[in-house]
Amino acid sequence: MEQQQQQQQEQQDVVMADARQWRAELRSLTTGVNLVVLVVAVAVGVWGVFDGMTDAGGDRFAGSLSTVVPSVYAGWCMLELALRRRTSTVSVTTRLASACLIAPALAAVPIGVVQAIAVIFPGIREVIEAAAEHNGGSHYYWAEGIGAQLFLVPLAGWMTGSAVALGVCLILTLPILSLRAPDTVSSGSHIEAVAAEKREPTTAFVFCGLGVTMLGIVLWLFGDGGSVAEFPEDLGRFIQTLSFGYFDWHGAMWLIGVVLVVAGVLAMAWGCVLVMAGRRRRG
Repeated sequence: MEQQQQQQQEQQDVVMADARQWRAELRSLTTGVNLVVLVVAVAVGVWGVFDGMTDAGGDRFAGSLSTVVPSVYAGWCMLELALRRRTSTVSVTTRLASACLIAPALAAVPIGVVQAIAVIFPGIREVIEAAAEHNGGSHYYWAEGIGAQLFLVPLAGWMTGSAVALGVCLILTLPILSLRAPDTVSSGSHIEAVAAEKREPTTAFVFCGLGVTMLGIVLWLFGDGGSVAEFPEDLGRFIQTLSFGYFDWHGAMWLIGVVLVVAGVLAMAWGCVLVMAGRRRRG
């Protein structure tokens, strides 16, 4: 009986500790510099909403800000963790979840609410209709109708924010922490099997290699190129066009992306070799 009561008390303590951790995490998203970034993001997003109402042709970037700024805020929240003086493994996992799921909603929902309140007024709807009439009856941002736009803007902001937060975690946060606080990101992993004097460089190889690889993949996808086998030919073509005074940005992105992917994979592979050697010695 006493043992059961002790187990129940331990479970309650764990639940209470988790609850305190999440309350502190939610407060941190809306305090200090994070709050400033959130307020600025919402203000810029709201401006984008009203600018997009008059931009029926979608010629200005400002109309897209309502779906872009949640990504900025969520990405900042994820990066902010790596800039702290002290952090922990629990803080990293908690911030990853909150930055991907909660932070983009904190920016996207207020923007969507302002948008919903604005279209209640007939004058705002007339502005949207007038802009469409001057554009041949079509509107870039409101073509699907008011109801669809009210749903799509917050949803798109939340989805892009989640993706950007995850990308920032893999490309920036984890590599930075692997250099500043290697024990934080290696805790509980197979890296702990590596000898103490080699643990820090092994952690850096694994997580910096991961970040470089992910960044290379992004550049690879947005660049202009094909398979790795075409790298020598494309490099020669890029150098030739550069000699004529023309800089091909998309080609450069692809070339850099390929180099980063190869370098990142090699770094991760070497880190994995060190981990396997450490596990073999322990075994």
